[in-house]
Amino acid sequence: MLEWIRKEAVERPKVIGALMVLIGGVFVLSMGWWGFSASRSAKSDVIAKVNGVPIKVDDYSRDYLIMKDNYKRLLRGDLGAKILKDLNFPGLVLRNMIYRQLWIDEGRNLGIQVSDQTVVQEIARIPFFQEGTPPVFSKDAYVTFLKETHQTAESFEESVRMDVLVQRAQLFVRAAQTIGNPPPQPQGTPTTDANAERVRLQNETVEALQNQLETKAHIDIDQKVFREISRQLL
Repeated sequence: MLEWIRKEAVERPKVIGALMVLIGGVFVLSMGWWGFSASRSAKSDVIAKVNGVPIKVDDYSRDYLIMKDNYKRLLRGDLGAKILKDLNFPGLVLRNMIYRQLWIDEGRNLGIQVSDQTVVQEIARIPFFQEGTPPVFSKDAYVTFLKETHQTAESFEESVRMDVLVQRAQLFVRAAQTIGNPPPQPQGTPTTDANAERVRLQNETVEALQNQLETKAHIDIDQKVFREISRQLL
């Protein structure tokens, strides 16, 4: 399927912002972090670097719109400029993108690999690419998405691969915490309470490691570019 995707998905210079936000919202809610690729590599197009890996302005802008759309869905209302400023929304988006890259690096350090078959399965199960009853993967819907969002199949596949890598890295940390430090439970503790405590400890472990990764990482943020793109998006 990956070979077919690369062969059939032809780029077209037509980007529909509303569609991109809608699609991106579905992806972020269902699969976690979502990164779109950008083709430009000029210095002014880099908003930050994480251990030498650039975070592009185009990627940041799209993630910003995606997260904003998700917040609107959750709050069931529009988010004005004042609310976005109060939330430090631009900083929140950039922080999330930095954390994603840190987890990608950690996943690679752990030797985690994501096969082509897994990428195919992840793409095929995305609801937006399914049609019919029962719903099945639609190649036409997929190719249309790539064309409308001006992406190549390779860049989209790589983004999916990295999202799965992040998920697996965090699952690895959660599993290691559970196996190495099972939470003590008083006799007679309800199963639901025991599960909640286990999840809490796992979340704390993931957050602690994330903070360690951030502390050790070399993170460069171009404040001038960040302020300018934030001003435009707000």
